[in-house]
Amino acid sequence: MDTVIEPTAGQNERRPVKVTVTVNNQPVILPSRELTGLEIKQAAIAQGVPIDTGFQLSVKRGNGRYEVVDDDEQIRVHPNQEFLAVPPDDNS
Repeated sequence: MDTVIEPTAGQNERRPVKVTVTVNNQPVILPSRELTGLEIKQAAIAQGVPIDTGFQLSVKRGNGRYEVVDDDEQIRVHPNQEFLAVPPDDNS
């Protein structure tokens, strides 16, 4: 006799993930682990970070250096990851 185990309601659904990162040293809660650079900036703007979508977004890597994230580039984020958004003409 074979036993079939039916999934319970919601067992096959993925739980929503929220990831807290920082953008310009301010906490930003992201709705997913994979977002584009533009989506990260839009989430930061919606949560009060004083940037705009024209800013250049960079992510801090393990070596302490920042790497540019293009608007259409999808990246995988992790908790406490640091981002920096600067106006495109800021050379600092």
